[in-house]
Amino acid sequence: MKMRIQFLLLFLVSFPFTAICQTDSASDNKQLNILDFGVSADSQNDQTEAIQQVIDQASEGDTVFFPEGEYLIRTLLLRSGVNILSEGLIKHHSAAIDGAYSMEKQNSPNPLILGQEVKNVTISLRGESKNEGIYLLKCHQISVYNTNLTGDSTKLRAYPGILTFESSGIEIVNSKIHHFGKPRSETHSYQPGTGIRILSSNTISIRNSEIYQNGENGIFIYGSRNIEVLDNVIHHNGMSAIQVAFGDKGKEKDYNFTNNIFDSNAADAVDINNRSPEKAMDIACVIAYNISCDNGFVKGESTPDGSGIGTLINISNVLLYKNQAYRNNRPAIYVESCGVILAKDNWADNQVEVTLDLEELVLEKNRFSSINLIANTKAEKIQIKNNELGSLSFPDGIHVKEMDIENNRISNASINLNMKGKLHLTENKIENKSKKPTLLIIKADDALIENNEILSENSSAIVLRKTARNIQIVGNHIKSFNTAIFDENSTALTVKDNIITSIKGGKENQAFRSHHPNQLTLKGNEYRGIENTETVLLIGKGKASIGKEKLVSGTANYGEVEVSEIYF
Repeated sequence: MKMRIQFLLLFLVSFPFTAICQTDSASDNKQLNILDFGVSADSQNDQTEAIQQVIDQASEGDTVFFPEGEYLIRTLLLRSGVNILSEGLIKHHSAAIDGAYSMEKQNSPNPLILGQEVKNVTISLRGESKNEGIYLLKCHQISVYNTNLTGDSTKLRAYPGILTFESSGIEIVNSKIHHFGKPRSETHSYQPGTGIRILSSNTISIRNSEIYQNGENGIFIYGSRNIEVLDNVIHHNGMSAIQVAFGDKGKEKDYNFTNNIFDSNAADAVDINNRSPEKAMDIACVIAYNISCDNGFVKGESTPDGSGIGTLINISNVLLYKNQAYRNNRPAIYVESCGVILAKDNWADNQVEVTLDLEELVLEKNRFSSINLIANTKAEKIQIKNNELGSLSFPDGIHVKEMDIENNRISNASINLNMKGKLHLTENKIENKSKKPTLLIIKADDALIENNEILSENSSAIVLRKTARNIQIVGNHIKSFNTAIFDENSTALTVKDNIITSIKGGKENQAFRSHHPNQLTLKGNEYRGIENTETVLLIGKGKASIGKEKLVSGTANYGEVEVSEIYF
């Protein structure tokens, strides 16, 4: 595990991304002003042919320049090495065919700008499109910068602002992509219209851009690898800010989603959803330094989605680092059927939720309202370390081979342990103000509860049911209302070197109580009970080994229990 985590941290600071190759600026490269070639600014005519002729006549390295004005076109075709720079507005003419997006036809007959098997092009423009703004088909080394693309916000089934298919080396920088598709109006349904749609592509960089008010996702990634999304603001889109979907070729890997703002999107901040029946896929993904707020709502009503940091389904090798999430609808982190997941130094005002199979989950130095394992969770290892938490929820029937809960601060704990597997609960500071036990141990094999500070203001601190076995309660400082430790005939319970203090006012004020003790060991504990009350009470018949106990106040009553004294 240590090697896996070290790899993830190294991956955070050394994410590989191939630089976009730009056309070399030679001294004889020209800027071709389209007005010098018979094109008219602000004409109401279709000027596609006139502008295309300028592009076709340009030499590699030239830039075709659109001065201020409005230029009506159907589709402009890019050429390799010929750059586009527009200060004017490039807009669809009424003659452009207005397509409707479908899964069968994911590109339109008339994108505003079309690149087909071209390379080494830079694009900077203002555009208004009723279809795609830019469609790059099998293109390479394309830079879109300082671009503003506006879609048709009345269109129910819209094409994306920028679409790439089987392309590589694409960068989108300092740009705005918005209003592609009708705004989402229903909580349980949405319609196409994505800001940026990346299909079967690789080495894509989206940086310092604003992607907003699109009908569906801000960014959608399918069957693609080596994608970075850095320093963007993605807000008010009809689905997730970023969604990653999976094809059947296993290309999905190397993702870096860092330092973005995700605000008021109708679904998740980041949704990575692999519905393949195969085991969790290693995708080498970093989600870091993002801020998200108010995701998962439509017109103030909750949608089924809205994770603040990430929804992770059937994937592995993911690092979530130093993200912040506020007022989002769903869990900050949702983990389902995953491999190795590390969440470190995150802050969120809601919970982490874990379900189904899990190889290894590490939660370290985070702040969450709670960590919730769903009843069908089956995990190899879960480590919860150095976190600040409101509560932990472990429902009946979870299977965790090894669970370490270490050095956390838990402010409102009422923890139900009914699980298969080993549990270590060590060096935590645990407080509980509810009337439920702080720790209710129904079933947990070989559990160690050691060196914790436990304050239970209105209930027992630890209750052990008959089905618990081999529980060790060692070196804890326990302050409790009612019975601090209540053993209901568990097997082979060891209570050793604890300091146990009773809080006055409870119905039963024992520091320790056991019914029909079964192989009980009490050794080296210090009891600070209530004066003139039974502080240590054994009820019924049974067997116990007791030694080196210290009663600061209160009395001990071992009843009919067969006691063997411990001298060492």
